[in-house]
Amino acid sequence: MTATASSYTTVDPHLAFVIDDDASVRSSIEAVLAQLRMKAASFQMAKEALASLDAGHHPAIIFLDVALLRSDAIDVLRGLGERHYGGVVQLMSGGRQALIEAVQRIGVRHGIRLAAPLHKPFEREAIMQALLASHPAGANAPTGREPTSEPSSAVNR
Repeated sequence: MTATASSYTTVDPHLAFVIDDDASVRSSIEAVLAQLRMKAASFQMAKEALASLDAGHHPAIIFLDVALLRSDAIDVLRGLGERHYGGVVQLMSGGRQALIEAVQRIGVRHGIRLAAPLHKPFEREAIMQALLASHPAGANAPTGREPTSEPSSAVNR
């Protein structure tokens, strides 16, 4: 699909994509998004997420694992740049800092707005803080249900 400069500039502030090959990571992020009353579309493979963008779904934030199996975060960033994605990409990685920095540079080259990366394993609170910090509504982002006293659980990969 060929996108015009304005075709993907408007995002749905209540929609997030989660692109990670680890089902437990996707599930944990989805739980935090649900707590904030946001819709989540989760994908194991990058091409599925890009196809969803092409179908008209424009999330405010994309949680993107740097080390995807059978695809590559760089391919996702390149595809987002080609589609003039107007939201924020939240990189996630359990890998080396040098790899994260290299992927960040590529994202910037493709015109992608990037949030500070999340380093795995991370706590649910880190997901929430990252989301609130990068949400288009900022401090006015949906807060969802009242905070619970549930213990925070680590998300690995």
